[in-house]
Amino acid sequence: MKNFLDLAELKYFTSDNAKMYKTKNGFAAMKAFMPPIKKDDLAEGQDNTPDWQDLGRVYFHRMFPFDAPDEFISVLDKDGNEYGIIRNITDFSGEDADIINEFLARKYLCPEITKVISLKEKLGYSYWEVETDKGKMSFSMHDTYRNIARVSDTRLVLTDVDGNRFGIKDVLALDSKSYRKIELYL
Repeated sequence: MKNFLDLAELKYFTSDNAKMYKTKNGFAAMKAFMPPIKKDDLAEGQDNTPDWQDLGRVYFHRMFPFDAPDEFISVLDKDGNEYGIIRNITDFSGEDADIINEFLARKYLCPEITKVISLKEKLGYSYWEVETDKGKMSFSMHDTYRNIARVSDTRLVLTDVDGNRFGIKDVLALDSKSYRKIELYL
């Protein structure tokens, strides 16, 4: 009879037991040296001998996206089931690390706002024109107070009406005009 802790076994991936590649359509995929994936966690009598398996397309998810963006990366299948965890991206090098970083950068795209050019409020929406590390951008937010998340004392993440995220690393580092424009929402 298995107990709960036997079911919650964690698998950590490193360059010794995992190799990244891209599918023919350009998605992240992985081969891993691990026991066969069970279709049912309660199945008994299966051969658990580790072997190299092609897991196919995988998805990466940061467990601590703001505090430790390069550590504890969950590797998931298309249904959100976890294959295992990458403790640190530095456990991989070369093309493997490039693939992991590329897909995390795409998933967690969050332009950093460096200047607020204009900010107007009308009928429950706020309209932003900003300078970011990716260039000049415009976006709108509904219920602005609820869509600004304070990640730390000085770091903010803003979510627009389309679900896009924009960051402000340090509100105190903004120029005084930009700060005055957003001060109402802080």
